[in-house]
Order: sequence, then structure tokens, then C-alpha cells
Amino acid sequence: MNMEMISALFSLFSGLDDPQTYQPLLMTAVQEVRGSLRPECDDTDARLCYLVAALANLRYVQLCGTREKAMATYAGTIAKESDSSQRLFFAEQLVSSYRGLCCDLLREKKFFFSGIEG
Repeated sequence: MNMEMISALFSLFSGLDDPQTYQPLLMTAVQEVRGSLRPECDDTDARLCYLVAALANLRYVQLCGTREKAMATYAGTIAKESDSSQRLFFAEQLVSSYRGLCCDLLREKKFFFSGIEG
């Protein structure tokens, strides 16, 4: 996977100017996606960069959301970044869209049990 492209996409999705601070987050997302690839798939497919960046963005939004919940407010006012649930929703939708785009590269996680009478 192209780490430069992943970093640029993560910067685009998250709005961060310097994504180098979150390099461990990117590496974790790369490992998560590599672990879900089908054995015959090539991990240099450009679509995977988008999925990794979207997944890292989701983790970033989750981290920011928990940090915002712990922020103290002054005189009962609302924290400046109080709309973390909406950002989380859109980050989850982005990951879901890119998972759909990469569905032919990823292993299916669902398993269907069926019984046959006979």
C-alpha cells in the first residue's frame, strides 16, 4: 500500500494539516485492512488506500469524540466541538462506502448456517 497516498487521503478526510502525528493510527489501519484481504489479492490496489485512510479517519474521529466528552466547559456552556456524533456518523458512512468499493478484495465476514432436511 502506498503510505504517501494514505497519508494524503487521511489528511483530506480528517482536515489535519500534518498527519504525521497520527502515523501509528495509519499503521494500525493498514494492518487491519491487510488482515481482512483475500489471499489471492494484491495489496497495491489503489482502492485499499482509500479504505485505509477512511478507517484511520474513523479511529481519529472516535478518539476526538472521547476527548471532547471529557472537556470541561465554562459556566455550563456547551463545548466548542459538541457535534462529534454527526462526525462519527459520516466517518462510519465513509468506511462503509469504501468497504463496498473494495468488497471483491476483502474476505466476507458473514457466515450463513443452513439446514437441509433429507
